[in-house]
Amino acid sequence: MMRSWHGALRQAPAFVLAAACATAFAAGGAEALRPLAIDPATFTTLPAERSSPGTSRTEGGHQGPRIALLSPGRDAVYRPGAPLVLHAELLPAADGAAPDMGTLSLRVRQGQRGKDLSGMVKPYVKGTALRVPVDFSGHAGELQFEMDVMDEKGRMGEVAFRVTFKLEFRDALLRDGET
Repeated sequence: MMRSWHGALRQAPAFVLAAACATAFAAGGAEALRPLAIDPATFTTLPAERSSPGTSRTEGGHQGPRIALLSPGRDAVYRPGAPLVLHAELLPAADGAAPDMGTLSLRVRQGQRGKDLSGMVKPYVKGTALRVPVDFSGHAGELQFEMDVMDEKGRMGEVAFRVTFKLEFRDALLRDGET
């Protein structure tokens, strides 16, 4: 409790600094990360095989690490330009083996074409969580996301999900310059 107005004024800068630090921390640290732009025009042909030979895969992560997809849902539908956050928690395997976050891989596909986003999402990893704001302001369509990670024992856990971007009829007219 402050006993004088003068004492309160001396401590005011400390309170302001603490509030600013708390706000910066809540926003993601000193540098707020920008949304990851996904542009189908930059997609190239990706190989059909998603992992290297000799790597054990476990669909759904039954033996390897588990990937809990928190956002978006597996078959989510969005309007282009609507905010989308890719949020996943990477959980230990059933036997407790921790996920090796250095092996995290994320790809996006549209048909046979796609893009490996693995290097681009590294700044969005905190501990064993991935939280990526995505900017997809391109055309309508369906995107298939594939995420996998290995655990300390070399076992693979993976998840695949699809996000559909649909233009409403009114949006399509506005894009063509009509009213």
